[in-house]
Amino acid sequence: MRTMFPVVLKKLKGTHQSSISEAEVPSVEAGNQPIPGKDKLTKPSSNPMVGSNGILDKEWSQPLSIVVDKSNHRLAVVQGNIIVRSYQVGLGGDETPEGSFYISEKVKNPNGREDGDFGSRGMTLSNTLFAIHGTDEPSSLGKDESLGCVRMGKADVEELFDRVPLGTAVQIKNGTLPSKLQQPPERFRLEPRQNETNPAKIYKWLT
Repeated sequence: MRTMFPVVLKKLKGTHQSSISEAEVPSVEAGNQPIPGKDKLTKPSSNPMVGSNGILDKEWSQPLSIVVDKSNHRLAVVQGNIIVRSYQVGLGGDETPEGSFYISEKVKNPNGREDGDFGSRGMTLSNTLFAIHGTDEPSSLGKDESLGCVRMGKADVEELFDRVPLGTAVQIKNGTLPSKLQQPPERFRLEPRQNETNPAKIYKWLT
Protein backbone atom coordinates (compact mmCIF):
# COMPACT_ATOMS: atom_id res chain seq x y z
CA MET A 1 0.00 0.00 0.00
CA ARG A 2 2.88 2.38 0.72
CA THR A 3 3.90 2.35 -2.91
CA MET A 4 0.38 3.41 -3.92
CA PHE A 5 0.12 6.40 -1.59
CA PRO A 6 1.96 8.96 -3.77
CA VAL A 7 -0.16 8.08 -6.80
CA VAL A 8 -3.38 8.09 -4.81
CA LEU A 9 -2.59 11.46 -3.26
CA LYS A 10 -1.85 12.98 -6.64
CA LYS A 11 -5.12 11.61 -7.94
CA LEU A 12 -7.10 13.00 -5.04
CA LYS A 13 -5.56 16.42 -5.68
CA GLY A 14 -6.73 16.25 -9.27
CA THR A 15 -3.23 16.51 -10.71
CA HIS A 16 -2.85 12.96 -11.92
CA GLN A 17 -4.37 11.93 -15.25
CA SER A 18 -5.46 8.35 -15.80
CA SER A 19 -3.76 6.63 -18.72
CA ILE A 20 -6.93 4.66 -19.41
CA SER A 21 -9.62 6.37 -21.44
CA GLU A 22 -13.31 5.54 -21.02
CA ALA A 23 -13.30 3.97 -24.46
CA GLU A 24 -10.75 1.39 -23.28
CA VAL A 25 -12.77 0.37 -20.24
CA PRO A 26 -15.51 -2.26 -20.66
CA SER A 27 -18.92 -0.83 -19.82
CA VAL A 28 -20.50 -2.87 -17.05
CA GLU A 29 -23.79 -1.04 -17.48
CA ALA A 30 -23.99 -2.02 -21.15
CA GLY A 31 -23.33 -5.66 -20.30
CA ASN A 32 -20.00 -5.83 -22.16
CA GLN A 33 -17.73 -8.75 -21.30
CA PRO A 34 -14.09 -8.21 -20.29
CA ILE A 35 -11.63 -8.15 -23.12
CA PRO A 36 -9.94 -11.57 -23.44
CA GLY A 37 -6.33 -11.54 -22.27
CA LYS A 38 -6.69 -8.26 -20.37
CA ASP A 39 -7.26 -7.50 -16.73
CA LYS A 40 -10.84 -6.91 -15.72
CA LEU A 41 -11.35 -3.20 -15.24
CA THR A 42 -14.08 -1.08 -13.82
CA LYS A 43 -15.16 2.25 -15.23
CA PRO A 44 -13.42 5.16 -13.48
CA SER A 45 -15.56 7.17 -11.11
CA SER A 46 -15.53 10.96 -11.04
CA ASN A 47 -12.70 10.71 -8.55
CA PRO A 48 -10.91 7.45 -9.41
CA MET A 49 -8.08 6.03 -7.36
CA VAL A 50 -5.22 4.42 -9.24
CA GLY A 51 -3.96 0.92 -8.51
CA SER A 52 -1.81 -1.68 -10.23
CA ASN A 53 -4.42 -2.28 -12.95
CA GLY A 54 -5.03 1.41 -13.63
CA ILE A 55 -8.00 1.79 -11.31
CA LEU A 56 -7.90 0.91 -7.63
CA ASP A 57 -10.74 -1.40 -6.62
CA LYS A 58 -13.57 0.45 -4.94
CA GLU A 59 -12.86 -1.50 -1.74
CA TRP A 60 -9.79 0.66 -1.16
CA SER A 61 -11.81 3.86 -1.31
CA GLN A 62 -14.00 2.71 1.59
CA PRO A 63 -13.31 3.94 5.14
CA LEU A 64 -11.81 1.56 7.64
CA SER A 65 -14.22 -0.12 10.04
CA ILE A 66 -13.95 -2.64 12.87
CA VAL A 67 -15.70 -5.99 13.18
CA VAL A 68 -15.64 -8.02 16.40
CA ASP A 69 -16.60 -11.70 16.20
CA LYS A 70 -17.69 -13.06 19.58
CA SER A 71 -17.73 -16.69 18.45
CA ASN A 72 -13.97 -16.93 17.89
CA HIS A 73 -12.66 -13.91 19.83
CA ARG A 74 -11.44 -12.00 16.82
CA LEU A 75 -11.32 -8.29 16.01
CA ALA A 76 -10.67 -7.28 12.41
CA VAL A 77 -9.96 -3.98 10.73
CA VAL A 78 -11.76 -4.13 7.41
CA GLN A 79 -11.98 -1.96 4.32
CA GLY A 80 -14.96 -2.90 2.22
CA ASN A 81 -14.69 -6.71 2.00
CA ILE A 82 -10.94 -6.75 2.66
CA ILE A 83 -9.54 -7.75 6.06
CA VAL A 84 -6.59 -5.44 6.71
CA ARG A 85 -5.74 -6.76 10.19
CA SER A 86 -7.12 -9.48 12.45
CA TYR A 87 -6.35 -9.82 16.16
CA GLN A 88 -7.19 -12.14 19.03
CA VAL A 89 -9.24 -10.40 21.74
CA GLY A 90 -10.71 -11.09 25.13
CA LEU A 91 -14.46 -10.61 25.56
CA GLY A 92 -17.19 -10.98 28.16
CA GLY A 93 -19.48 -13.59 26.64
CA ASP A 94 -23.09 -12.45 26.91
CA GLU A 95 -21.92 -9.29 28.69
CA THR A 96 -20.33 -8.05 25.46
CA PRO A 97 -23.18 -6.39 23.54
CA GLU A 98 -23.85 -7.15 19.89
CA GLY A 99 -24.77 -4.33 17.54
CA SER A 100 -23.46 -1.21 15.84
CA PHE A 101 -21.22 1.29 17.59
CA TYR A 102 -18.57 3.87 16.74
CA ILE A 103 -15.38 5.06 18.38
CA SER A 104 -16.37 8.17 20.30
CA GLU A 105 -13.16 8.68 22.27
CA LYS A 106 -9.51 7.70 22.04
CA VAL A 107 -6.97 8.00 24.82
CA LYS A 108 -3.42 6.89 25.60
CA ASN A 109 -2.66 5.42 29.03
CA PRO A 110 -6.26 5.66 30.30
CA ASN A 111 -5.15 4.65 33.82
CA GLY A 112 -2.36 7.21 33.79
CA ARG A 113 0.20 4.54 32.91
CA GLU A 114 0.59 1.92 30.21
CA ASP A 115 0.40 -1.10 32.53
CA GLY A 116 -2.92 -0.29 34.23
CA ASP A 117 -6.19 -2.22 34.03
CA PHE A 118 -6.95 -0.73 30.60
CA GLY A 119 -3.44 -1.05 29.20
CA SER A 120 -1.74 1.62 27.12
CA ARG A 121 -4.64 2.53 24.80
CA GLY A 122 -8.41 2.83 25.04
CA MET A 123 -11.23 3.56 22.59
CA THR A 124 -14.75 4.20 23.93
CA LEU A 125 -17.68 2.70 22.03
CA SER A 126 -20.44 5.23 21.33
CA ASN A 127 -20.17 7.03 24.70
CA THR A 128 -21.03 3.83 26.61
CA LEU A 129 -19.15 2.09 29.43
CA PHE A 130 -17.84 -0.39 26.85
CA ALA A 131 -14.49 0.10 25.16
CA ILE A 132 -11.75 -1.52 23.16
CA HIS A 133 -8.67 -1.33 25.35
CA GLY A 134 -5.50 -3.01 26.44
CA THR A 135 -5.26 -5.21 29.50
CA ASP A 136 -2.95 -6.10 32.37
CA GLU A 137 -4.23 -9.69 32.09
CA PRO A 138 -2.89 -10.92 28.72
CA SER A 139 -3.81 -14.50 29.64
CA SER A 140 -7.50 -13.51 29.28
CA LEU A 141 -7.16 -12.98 25.52
CA GLY A 142 -9.17 -15.56 23.60
CA LYS A 143 -11.46 -16.05 26.59
CA ASP A 144 -14.66 -14.59 28.05
CA GLU A 145 -13.32 -13.03 31.22
CA SER A 146 -14.11 -9.32 30.81
CA LEU A 147 -17.24 -7.53 32.04
CA GLY A 148 -18.16 -6.73 28.45
CA CYS A 149 -15.28 -4.73 27.03
CA VAL A 150 -13.00 -5.87 24.22
CA ARG A 151 -9.50 -6.59 25.54
CA MET A 152 -6.44 -6.55 23.30
CA GLY A 153 -2.73 -7.27 23.57
CA LYS A 154 -0.40 -4.29 23.92
CA ALA A 155 1.11 -4.33 20.42
CA ASP A 156 -2.32 -4.98 18.87
CA VAL A 157 -4.23 -2.21 20.64
CA GLU A 158 -1.46 0.30 19.94
CA GLU A 159 -1.51 -0.52 16.24
CA LEU A 160 -5.31 -0.33 16.15
CA PHE A 161 -5.25 3.01 17.96
CA ASP A 162 -2.93 4.46 15.31
CA ARG A 163 -4.89 2.99 12.40
CA VAL A 164 -8.48 4.00 13.10
CA PRO A 165 -9.77 7.57 13.64
CA LEU A 166 -12.55 8.88 15.83
CA GLY A 167 -15.95 7.99 14.40
CA THR A 168 -14.81 4.61 13.06
CA ALA A 169 -17.77 2.23 12.81
CA VAL A 170 -17.66 -0.88 15.02
CA GLN A 171 -19.82 -3.96 14.47
CA ILE A 172 -19.97 -6.61 17.20
CA LYS A 173 -21.41 -9.83 15.81
CA ASN A 174 -21.42 -13.57 16.33
CA GLY A 175 -19.85 -15.78 13.66
CA THR A 176 -18.56 -13.47 10.93
CA LEU A 177 -14.75 -13.62 10.84
CA PRO A 178 -12.22 -16.34 9.95
CA SER A 179 -10.01 -17.60 12.77
CA LYS A 180 -6.75 -16.83 10.96
CA LEU A 181 -4.85 -13.89 12.41
CA GLN A 182 -3.30 -11.19 10.22
CA GLN A 183 -0.49 -9.45 12.04
CA PRO A 184 2.64 -8.42 10.14
CA PRO A 185 6.04 -8.46 11.89
CA GLU A 186 6.38 -4.70 11.41
CA ARG A 187 3.54 -2.85 13.09
CA PHE A 188 1.87 0.30 11.78
CA ARG A 189 2.86 3.39 13.77
CA LEU A 190 2.02 7.09 13.64
CA GLU A 191 4.10 9.83 15.18
CA PRO A 192 1.85 11.66 17.69
CA ARG A 193 1.27 15.30 16.86
CA GLN A 194 -0.39 16.14 20.16
CA ASN A 195 -0.77 14.88 23.70
CA GLU A 196 -3.32 12.07 23.52
CA THR A 197 -3.45 11.37 27.24
CA ASN A 198 -6.27 12.68 29.43
CA PRO A 199 -5.14 12.66 33.08
CA ALA A 200 -8.09 14.86 34.11
CA LYS A 201 -10.59 12.06 33.48
CA ILE A 202 -11.07 8.81 35.36
CA TYR A 203 -12.25 6.08 32.98
CA LYS A 204 -14.84 3.63 34.29
CA TRP A 205 -15.12 1.18 31.46
CA LEU A 206 -16.38 -2.31 32.25
CA THR A 207 -13.11 -4.21 32.35
